[in-house]
Amino acid sequence: MSLATTDIEELASALLALPLSSRAFLAETLVESVDNYASPEIARAWQREINRRLQEYEEGRAEGIPSEEVFAEARARLNEARQISSRGAG
Repeated sequence: MSLATTDIEELASALLALPLSSRAFLAETLVESVDNYASPEIARAWQREINRRLQEYEEGRAEGIPSEEVFAEARARLNEARQISSRGAG
């Protein structure tokens, strides 16, 4: 399927007119559809960042955070976002 720029702009305008809950659903769906995509340039940049952080950790210049804390914080933020999204549902 190929859409012209004007078609995409019209589609975006129509989607932005949807209720918040519908837009949130579509946004999540779109993000999930590209979640694992990374151009080779971006993948290389992330690999450099991972290597840099690992080196800092191994050299004692950075401290790790226990996974329990990381996951608890992630769950709290996700729950907060879901509550905000459901309050704005319309």
